[in-house]
Amino acid sequence: MNTNRAEYLPHSGVLVGEVTSIVKALPKGLFIDATYGYGSHFQTFKDYKDLDLLGFDRDPEAIAAKKNDDNVIKLNFSEISGYLNDTESTPISGIFYDFGLSSHQIDKSERGFSFQQNADLDMRMDIDSHLTAKDVINDYTLQELLDVFNNYSEEKYAFKIAKKIVELRPVNTTFELVSLIKDAIPRQNPIFTNKTIRRIFQGLRIEVNDELSEIKKSLTDIKGHISTDGAIICISYHSLEDKIVKNFMQNLTIDCICDPKAPICNCDIEQEFRYLKKKKYTPSPEEISSNPRSKSAIMRSVIKL
Repeated sequence: MNTNRAEYLPHSGVLVGEVTSIVKALPKGLFIDATYGYGSHFQTFKDYKDLDLLGFDRDPEAIAAKKNDDNVIKLNFSEISGYLNDTESTPISGIFYDFGLSSHQIDKSERGFSFQQNADLDMRMDIDSHLTAKDVINDYTLQELLDVFNNYSEEKYAFKIAKKIVELRPVNTTFELVSLIKDAIPRQNPIFTNKTIRRIFQGLRIEVNDELSEIKKSLTDIKGHISTDGAIICISYHSLEDKIVKNFMQNLTIDCICDPKAPICNCDIEQEFRYLKKKKYTPSPEEISSNPRSKSAIMRSVIKL
């Protein structure tokens, strides 16, 4: 599993050229940036005057720091479909998701996302929510911790780490957790140790923020809101996210599941979307060279038929 997570994103957007090449061809209407963050992609969308822009973010700090007169609403992206129904705002020209962490979430040590800065174990994308990484570490049973690390970290030393946590808790800070992880696993090259630490922090963050369920629900609910020739655009940064997006888009683009030898189609499946020329896009060598943090990004998009 790729756990680079773009080594946490800088303020500049990733794959901007690839994203805007899709956005500029969209039909007139409402276009949604589902993961506003620092607004880096949102600013590029302003170049297209036929689009009415609306941003969403679950983090109140992102809302407070929004640029100029950007129209941004505090909601999880799983709630966007409900908002569109309530405001009778459909169909929409398209929606853009960037599943990477925002810079402000990493840069502020007190948010507890980074294992390189000491802070309380927090990791909430929405600081108004209740569950923290500290709660997970100190309150989950051994089996529950093991499930988190196996499902969201895919870490081979998951049992050793979960067992050590249960033995030594309470564990309250990021550095305490880092030290515990190092003690739980065999001595090895620091490069591999850091990868283990990143994977464990990733698993905790996904659990705290229910990230994968958020992605699944939002994508499933939004597909019915897209207008003809509208787009769903997603940028993922690790294999768990990308697998969800890939499977979702594969299902949307299926046109028949009948036996190829059958004389006629009997499956009644009607293709809803089509792919672009390529099914996935990755950063160019030039972008990776200028922004190494973009190296794990994968963009996928489909267009409504």
